[in-house]
Amino acid sequence: MLDIIGPEERRLAQLIRHMRSVDDYRQTFDRLQASWDTLTLLGQLSGGATEMEGTRTAFSRLTTELLGHLAVATRDKVVAELRTKAQNAIDLLVRNLFERTADIGFLAADTDIREFLEQGTEDGAARARIEARFRDYVAKYSVYADIVLVDGAGTVKARLTEHPSGQILHPVIGEALNSAGAYVEHYGPADFVSETNELLYAWRVEGQAGRPLGVLVLVFRLADEMAGIFRKLLPEADWTVLGCVTPEGRVVAGSCPLQMPRGLRVATADLRGRAPILRLGGRRYLAVACRPAPYQGYAGPGWLGLGLVPLEAAFDAEDGPAAEMDEQVLGAVTSRSELFPPALKTVSRQAAAIQSNLNRAVWNGSIRQAGSAHANAAFSKILLWEISDAGRKTQEACDASIRELHRTVVAAMLGKCRSRAALAIDVMDRNLYERANDCRWWALNATFARALAAPSREMAQLCGKTLATINALYTVYTNLILFDAQGMVVAVSQPDQSGWVGVTLKEEWVARTLALRSGQHYAVSGFEPSPLYGEAATLIYAAAVQDEAGRAIGGIAIVFDATPQFAAILNDCLPADDSGQPLPGGFALLVGRDGRVLSSTEPGFAVGAASPFAIDPAALARDGDMATIRRIGGRFLAIGAAFSKGYREYRTSDGHQPDAMAICAVPLGEAAAAAQPRVMRGGGAAGHAQPALRRPEGAVTFEAATFHIGRHWLGVGAGQVVEAVDFADLKPSARRAPDGLLAGYKLHEGEPVPVLRLDRMLGFEAGEAEERQIVIVKAAGRTFGLVVDALGPIPEIAENEIQPLREMGGRFDVPARGLVASDSVAGGARGMLLLLDAERLGVRLETEARVLVHAAE
Repeated sequence: MLDIIGPEERRLAQLIRHMRSVDDYRQTFDRLQASWDTLTLLGQLSGGATEMEGTRTAFSRLTTELLGHLAVATRDKVVAELRTKAQNAIDLLVRNLFERTADIGFLAADTDIREFLEQGTEDGAARARIEARFRDYVAKYSVYADIVLVDGAGTVKARLTEHPSGQILHPVIGEALNSAGAYVEHYGPADFVSETNELLYAWRVEGQAGRPLGVLVLVFRLADEMAGIFRKLLPEADWTVLGCVTPEGRVVAGSCPLQMPRGLRVATADLRGRAPILRLGGRRYLAVACRPAPYQGYAGPGWLGLGLVPLEAAFDAEDGPAAEMDEQVLGAVTSRSELFPPALKTVSRQAAAIQSNLNRAVWNGSIRQAGSAHANAAFSKILLWEISDAGRKTQEACDASIRELHRTVVAAMLGKCRSRAALAIDVMDRNLYERANDCRWWALNATFARALAAPSREMAQLCGKTLATINALYTVYTNLILFDAQGMVVAVSQPDQSGWVGVTLKEEWVARTLALRSGQHYAVSGFEPSPLYGEAATLIYAAAVQDEAGRAIGGIAIVFDATPQFAAILNDCLPADDSGQPLPGGFALLVGRDGRVLSSTEPGFAVGAASPFAIDPAALARDGDMATIRRIGGRFLAIGAAFSKGYREYRTSDGHQPDAMAICAVPLGEAAAAAQPRVMRGGGAAGHAQPALRRPEGAVTFEAATFHIGRHWLGVGAGQVVEAVDFADLKPSARRAPDGLLAGYKLHEGEPVPVLRLDRMLGFEAGEAEERQIVIVKAAGRTFGLVVDALGPIPEIAENEIQPLREMGGRFDVPARGLVASDSVAGGARGMLLLLDAERLGVRLETEARVLVHAAE
């Protein structure tokens, strides 16, 4: 059903066979096409039916186009989900590694480490103390597997784990000693750690005079970190395989050791194109490779995020909320949204146009058979009915496939919002994990403990310099504050904040900090305005500085630069298109458990204001994330939300509870009145010809050509109808009638025919303009047209069933023969049929023409 013309189309053809929903529609259309073939042949044999070849061909072309659109949308949805997972995986890793580049710089400047190397002796007790510091550090920063300290000659002076290597000759040592950068990042063999590739961060330890004393090496727990990332991104039943690979295609880490083992080589040439198919281990996968988004200028080791999903399982996922959403809401969303390409709207209009033309052809065919007693006429009527029924079924199948296509597009958007919200809250958790660790580690610095134990101006100045050095490495803070046991500020990192020195802090978190009895615990303020942050809302993390007896003699407070940092997180996590550009109108929020906005990319939702989305935090915390469609401010929005789950020890086992959620939203369209289902009018589906029925014995009957105007069902004698024609190319009248009853003139068989607006004559509300038809009527020697909204059945009516027309408001004389109850109409549907008098309509039109002439004079 799909024309294949290029490599992208060939790839799509390989995917279609795995798309069960697309294949179901293909089979439905194939069955309908077979019916059309049969009906077309019967029509040609009977000679009395409308020629159906054009309609059959048009429907065949349309269904092929529909299947193509549906296949592309289905593919793009799965590829977008796969790309989002792969992108999130590599971006999370890069943001984690960015923190490591700061850690190595700070730890290499640690006072105790520097003094230990300056001693230059083989003091076992001193080494034990340094290694205890390493253990204390890793207890807070559990992302490290080992810490190794060597002197300038590469001799191991201390390390966290046991290893036989006492001398290290690895190039990373020389590079760290001589590099002009701020750190050395190395991935590859490291015999002093293990026999496999390792990710290392190294930097030199310098003396007070700036002379290199040695090198500190941090060994990152890459496999453990990637396993945690994969667990968060991949639900238990997900078939997706995630990994990160080097630019040469070597797998660094994979979520499945069987399908993507570490060290596996992937041909990067196979990862090009819109939806590449990759062969691995005798299995075919849909594959996506993503470059990381740099974070504050850091792009990581240059690795790519890789996502794979087996072809046989790629298209099995349910559409979730979009599949279950109300049809009326879906119709309103999809009919007005700019997210749907114009081609989809064109297809929908094409289907309606084909069905409208078919209805008219069948209706005209029935008109031609009206009143005929020939046996072939009866067969033709049945054939016309079958043709009409085939058209109806084809239209329904087209409508269903278009709805499926719309659901697929909306489901892709919902999935994107959900995954980006999950990324935003995960990045926030990871960011704040670092903040909770930073304050606890810096509180262990010997310089601070000495200054608080023996206060002096010189020691306070030294503390200020140390804090400034740290703050230069960790730019996410506006200030670092050292305070004593009474809460008085002793030193700050920012010179322009020196006015705080000597001020006693009264905030409640200060008392909680001084009450801490372990270096493993921390205090954090509520997200609230603080004078330490210019009265803006922020989080302040703090840890106790303890003396040798474990008593709190002060604390370190770090003022998180919440406004730009949270904004950066949200901006980086906005739902984006395939090129990485944020989707138009998309925005993101961080919201507290109390429903108050913590940060927003949408100016209309200010920090501290109530969130515009009523989301139950308890339910979201239970489910983890969600996606839905909400109506907010006159728009339909795709909404994704995720609740904080913590990261490693942070807010999972440190005594603090998750208390925030991220929300991502993309507008789907204006919330106009939801599309109403098509009303079943009095005569049934438009153009639906009825089979010939046995006439009541002895009854005088006639056939009525019926049609609809708005919700009203009307008709005239079928013998007075010439045919129905398209409303297009109606020429306006040269003179405008005062009451507007004359719609214009339609060229019919070479002659201009005046066309009457029945809706205005009868005071009815007209229906949709694109459905309009013109019924050409000939009565008493006059030929004229009637504007109608849709064509109805052509039933047989007994003369004695016509009821006299009673007063209709008393405003004017209605040119009608009377009313017929639906129960009296053979094959009719519910409702009252108003039978118009064609002779009187002609007279009315003639009167209208005289009015125009008189107005011209």
